[in-house]
Amino acid sequence: MLLLSIETSTPVCGVALVDDGQVCAQYTLDLGIHHSTHLFPMVERVLADRQADVTDLDGLAVASGPGSFTGLRIGMASAKALCLSANVPLVGVSTLAGMAYSIGCEGIPVCAMLDARRDQVYAGIYEWKEEAFVASVPDFAVNIEDLLDLLPHPALFIGDGAWAHHHTIKARLGKKAYFAGRELGRPNAGAIALLGCIQLHLGKQVDIDTFEPQYLRASQAEKVLEARLAKES
Repeated sequence: MLLLSIETSTPVCGVALVDDGQVCAQYTLDLGIHHSTHLFPMVERVLADRQADVTDLDGLAVASGPGSFTGLRIGMASAKALCLSANVPLVGVSTLAGMAYSIGCEGIPVCAMLDARRDQVYAGIYEWKEEAFVASVPDFAVNIEDLLDLLPHPALFIGDGAWAHHHTIKARLGKKAYFAGRELGRPNAGAIALLGCIQLHLGKQVDIDTFEPQYLRASQAEKVLEARLAKES
């Protein structure tokens, strides 16, 4: 199976190719939210490196969120366009699941966290159980203090949300809190591709017409609109 993945949930923009269960090409840029400029040239590059064309793909996986409102929209629209042009199925993979999968190990839950600001994080808790990678707690947006009340102990923390609240976590959990390096556990297109292959094998492709990013909470623009409509009514 040849599967392409797109990861644009954060300022990290990545694409990857998996061929028969192995990441054979991956390209990552961390240049801020300029994904609309870089994404398609990156796709063309990984396909060219594999001497493949979009019509050779068996499927495509896209990071479905949480993350940047703009970044997710760009990634989702691009993935849908490629699927329609190549007539291949699409699967959506949690951004947090990809982060956790890229660094997870047996024996300790991984709490993947993205900073959502205002003392909130996007968090997902994942672990290996009987050789299967599963979500112990579904992805959600939560206040950091409330999250710490729910966590299993010990746990491995990854992502910019973990480092943004490093001192709070250590103060609460002490030696039961482990942290991956700051450069580890970031959004990862290769992990999205590998998880995408699993979902495609399980027949979990999505409806291209209706599938939307998983924001977990309304964008700031949506909140402003809701407040204005409530005031007008």
